[in-house]
Amino acid sequence: MFYSVDRVDDEYVMLCDDDGDTKELRRFHFEGEVKAGDVLRFEQGKFILDEQETAARRQRIQQLENELFEE
Repeated sequence: MFYSVDRVDDEYVMLCDDDGDTKELRRFHFEGEVKAGDVLRFEQGKFILDEQETAARRQRIQQLENELFEE
């Protein structure tokens, strides 16, 4: 399952999974830097940045925005 980073503050990271469920976790649960829009997967007890899925979703969002705002 994938988790999208909804927002990040000083102490917490808010995640939303593919089913639409959300969870808020403390930052120490994450290795490295995470930012809003990143897509993570949970493997072997930790959240890992999935760069391919992040890029694919950002590209899809950009396509949808382009279609929405085309004249």
